[in-house]
Amino acid sequence: MDKPLNKSNESSISTTGTTGSPQFSDTLENNVKYMNLNFVDNSESSSQAKDQGIDFQKLPQTFDGAASKAAKPPPSKILPSNIPLPGKFDSQKPKIVCTLKEKSLLEMGFKTNEIQGWEDIVQPPKENLYKLLRNMIDNHIKPNVQIRIGGVTFNCHMMVLQCYSDFFMECNNEVLIQLPEEKITPGAFMMVYDWMLAEEPLVQREGILELFNAANFLRIKNLVNQCWLCLDDDVRFREDTAFLLYLEARNYGLESLEQLMLTRICKFFLTLVASKEYLELTTKEICTLLSSNTIGVNSEIEIFMSVVRWLNYNWDEREADMLQVVKCVRFSLMPPWFLVTLNKNIDCVEIDRIASHPEVKRMINDGISYTTTQLYYGENREEFLHFLERYQLIAPVQRQWVFDKECSYHHRLECPNMQYVTYKSFLEYLEMIHTIGKDYWRSLEMAKGVEKSMQCCVRSDCRKLNEQNLVC
Repeated sequence: MDKPLNKSNESSISTTGTTGSPQFSDTLENNVKYMNLNFVDNSESSSQAKDQGIDFQKLPQTFDGAASKAAKPPPSKILPSNIPLPGKFDSQKPKIVCTLKEKSLLEMGFKTNEIQGWEDIVQPPKENLYKLLRNMIDNHIKPNVQIRIGGVTFNCHMMVLQCYSDFFMECNNEVLIQLPEEKITPGAFMMVYDWMLAEEPLVQREGILELFNAANFLRIKNLVNQCWLCLDDDVRFREDTAFLLYLEARNYGLESLEQLMLTRICKFFLTLVASKEYLELTTKEICTLLSSNTIGVNSEIEIFMSVVRWLNYNWDEREADMLQVVKCVRFSLMPPWFLVTLNKNIDCVEIDRIASHPEVKRMINDGISYTTTQLYYGENREEFLHFLERYQLIAPVQRQWVFDKECSYHHRLECPNMQYVTYKSFLEYLEMIHTIGKDYWRSLEMAKGVEKSMQCCVRSDCRKLNEQNLVC
């Protein structure tokens, strides 16, 4: 007969598949840890047992006391019993540090600017910088400097001014620049700025000297060259236009331009002498004009008469400058018969007050000596030049001789129509120039031979002498 099972044996089966044998652990603390681990880790098997509906009452009672003592607990399905519990031996083992050599993407081969097919991207075009700047400048958008001349202020772009002007290039970040009105007028600055903004600027005749003067002050090389190219045109600025430009240049102190314009006066000289502007020339200006080799006259007598006219216009003030002006006359180019008449008592007060001066008489006598010596040697020019060299005399430079068919006294000494030139006849000739028209000077003819300083009669339909046309 079988022995009844112990109560302790009835409860020895666990849902985790282990028994409560005292062999599992030596101490209470370790038993508790072991049980807790089994409970947590074997929860799956516990739920399995529930699902299968295990009946604890129907288990066969085949265990006896000896068998239960010899029975070993089954191993855990999840954790083996020989795994050390965490924290038990940690303090006894050395800690190992695990490291990784770090690398950046660049070191790994990735490059920011290497993108395949980047050139195939169709990008939109940018607005043209020149057009944008041009629009700002033309429409006065955001000007950054003010130019003040007198009471007038201009709003400008400094970048435009500095592109052309060395004067403005030396400026820094000024927002207001004052320019002297005596050097550059508001009108001149407007012309300068308009020239800077124009694509193909053309300099006009009106205001050209004002523009030229402003360009010199502001040191605008391109504009100075452009103005000078126009002023140096000896076709447009010659004769009358040259003298008119000369009068204008005096107001700006452009001496180099003044000298240039005076050398371009030839046939227009006698028309100029007939004008009031000639009488208003200064001593320096009249000397410069009369010393020119290019002025055109019928003879040197007309140069002397031009001096008499200028001095007598304001004798009281100009008497002190008489000798300076008379020295411009080349007495050696006058015919000897006229020089002799100057040494005699002259009824003309205007000439006598000049010719009676001792220094002027000496000049006249030197002229007589030169001309008579020249007549003595005649065609033997080499001997005459040797004579001049021996006595250290200088041959006078010839003028630009012109012939006027309408001049009543324009004859040679052997001409039967020859007349002595008087100051009255000279003034009558100038009066004729007043009435004959402004382009009369263009009809003057240049003499072919410089040796014949006194041209004479030619066959002409314009004038009758002694009731017939004569050739002398």
